[in-house]
Amino acid sequence: MRTRLAFMLVLLFVAGIVASSAAQAKDLMAGVARVEIRPPSGVSMAGFGARTGTSDGVLDYPQAKILVLEGKERAAALVTMDLAGIFPDGQTNAIRARVAKSCGIADVIFNCSHTHSGPTVEPESPLDWQKTAVEEIGAAIERAWNSRVPARFGLGQGSVFIGHNRLYLMADGNGKMLWRNETKMRTSPVDPTAMLLRVDRQDGTPLVIVVNYACHPVVLGPSNLKYSADYPGEMMRTVESSLPGGPMCMFLQGAAGDINPYYDKTPISENAVGLMQETGRKLGAEVLRVAKTIVTKPAPDSDIRISREILQFRGRWNKEKFMARFSNQTVSEAMRRRVERMFRGSYDAPVTLLLVNRDFAFVGVPAEIFVDYQIEIRERVPDFPILFGGYTNGNLAYVPTIKGAVDGGYGASETGSILEVGAGDKMIDKAVIQLGYWTGKLKSAPEAAKE
Repeated sequence: MRTRLAFMLVLLFVAGIVASSAAQAKDLMAGVARVEIRPPSGVSMAGFGARTGTSDGVLDYPQAKILVLEGKERAAALVTMDLAGIFPDGQTNAIRARVAKSCGIADVIFNCSHTHSGPTVEPESPLDWQKTAVEEIGAAIERAWNSRVPARFGLGQGSVFIGHNRLYLMADGNGKMLWRNETKMRTSPVDPTAMLLRVDRQDGTPLVIVVNYACHPVVLGPSNLKYSADYPGEMMRTVESSLPGGPMCMFLQGAAGDINPYYDKTPISENAVGLMQETGRKLGAEVLRVAKTIVTKPAPDSDIRISREILQFRGRWNKEKFMARFSNQTVSEAMRRRVERMFRGSYDAPVTLLLVNRDFAFVGVPAEIFVDYQIEIRERVPDFPILFGGYTNGNLAYVPTIKGAVDGGYGASETGSILEVGAGDKMIDKAVIQLGYWTGKLKSAPEAAKE
């Protein structure tokens, strides 16, 4: 009798463990939403110092698109925006606080395409359109959360050249700026990788295609005064109109710091819109080809990890030496603000990571980082696909490689590069180390000594 009772207690104990594990297990859930960002005409446009005049119309309104992923312990949101820069910390943190309270979302990742045909994002005194956009993005994240469904996912990788490295190193070892490259001469380094994340509903119909690619959205030049997402917008329209089920397509800008499209800064009078559409459709065709080959899989007991760690960097330049060149000039208010930005003393740089089931990772940095770093991190962490985002959770200008800073050129040795030399290496090292701990390749305790 006692033996039978003990056996029954063991069965009940085991059943309780199984039931508890089942209660904790949770399939991946996903939801999407979008919102149009509608700045009025007459607002200054971002990106080009050579542009004169303010916006006077719309080719296509900028959009913010949202993907919410929920695992067994936490949820995260990715927000991609057709803007030149991220909203200031006060506004993005307000969105994070809102959705943490209303949805329990652990963190929100913001990435912008860096289109030069969008409105200027004011960091200190947000305009009314900016305040409205922030409010609507917060509401859209809540809609995405409320619409989430059990999901499957898969990743795929394509390759397409639509641009070139604008810091062209000539045979004699000297650097040369190659802004426009209509002959499509190959330069190096360039990463032609189009990395895709496809998220499906459980029935296999696509919910969203996230496209990660690295190239400046500057086919439309400073003569364009109409809002547009540039070539990423055309790519997304191509994908959304061509796949069954009406999936949303998101563009995740990569390490585009030194990568320009072949048809850089095309004047409106020289078929700029047509060349922008051609560029976007070329990328879109490769996205469609790859998307159709991706086989998605269920994600039972899904685990999501996310971190946003702040690194601190010194400024790069000597303020006294810089200001000496203006000793006999009147410094404008715009220059004064620029100098303040360049010589703050130290800069906070959030490095953002997301890992889903050890199946794929996202790594994001708050700058126009050079493409070498995107190539490097995928080589250093070959265990799973990595979506790499420049222009993520901050606006810290250009981050060249050490070699790029030595060779010089735009974005490498001019005022647009404000962080200490080597900042990019430290960002990538931080990401590699964190992924190493998350995947168990780096240990928190030493291994036993072996003789």
